Amino acid sequence: MIGFALRRGAESLLLLLGALLLVFLMVRLTGDPVSLILPMDAPMAQREAFRQTMGLNEPLYRQLAGFIGGALHGDLGQSLRFRQDNLELIWQRLPATVELALAALLFAVLVAVPLGVLGGMNPGSLADRMARGVGLLGQTIPSFWLGMLLILLFAVELRWLPSFGRDSLASLVLPAIALGFSGMGQLVRLTRSVVLEVRSSDFIRTAYSKGLRASGVSFRHILPNVAIPIISVLGIQFTYLLGGSIYIEVVFAWPGLGTLLEGAIRDSDFPLVQAMTIFIAFIAISIHYLTDLCYSLIDPRIRTG
Repeated sequence: MIGFALRRGAESLLLLLGALLLVFLMVRLTGDPVSLILPMDAPMAQREAFRQTMGLNEPLYRQLAGFIGGALHGDLGQSLRFRQDNLELIWQRLPATVELALAALLFAVLVAVPLGVLGGMNPGSLADRMARGVGLLGQTIPSFWLGMLLILLFAVELRWLPSFGRDSLASLVLPAIALGFSGMGQLVRLTRSVVLEVRSSDFIRTAYSKGLRASGVSFRHILPNVAIPIISVLGIQFTYLLGGSIYIEVVFAWPGLGTLLEGAIRDSDFPLVQAMTIFIAFIAISIHYLTDLCYSLIDPRIRTG
């Protein structure tokens, strides 16, 4: 287990270095940062001063070395708009995004897993048709469009829930549903297909031939085997919810990383955009690493594969 963890950790570190290099190059490929940030009629002296302040007058390899070294030491630069450390701004907004992502993931799991299990255990039944319908809707309805529909129905027409902000638990309901609906659709389809596959396995038929009850077969044999692929997908889903919540946060004016990133892009605050991209990549790689460890604990064959 220790060897597996170290090997996956080394791979994650290499992946993080690759992400740092990619972010650095992508920002430079968009054009000269000075021309993107300063007005077109800015005097040459102001341009040179800004270039020197941001370290853009140094050779590219020195900029890359300084960028990677600073990122590995937790220095992600300073925001041009807020005049604060980028990491400090990210830490201020991170709790709101994590709260929204966890609520959306909880909503997706609580709806998708029971529905997928029921559909997979009873093919052709009403529960199975509902599972397939929910899976189809979740994969086809855009989250931002669903969010606007939820606002119109539950906030404007019925006045049951607030439409924006982060004031109370009630303000979390609509954005969590809108954000988690797509993941719910994917998860219910995955759960149903895995249950159907496991039910047709030889060891399940052997368990039934021994006279075990259906409930015992489900809890002892089917559900543990269904949990393995679901756990791996949950890690991916949570990463997506953290990084892909920008549309939902903007629609619901949720004060998280999404609205911070949207404002940074709008204001051409490229150091903040760069820092947030690196931070989200780090979170995604870390979650993937932890998911691999959990996966290997459940299925020891992963460690020896």
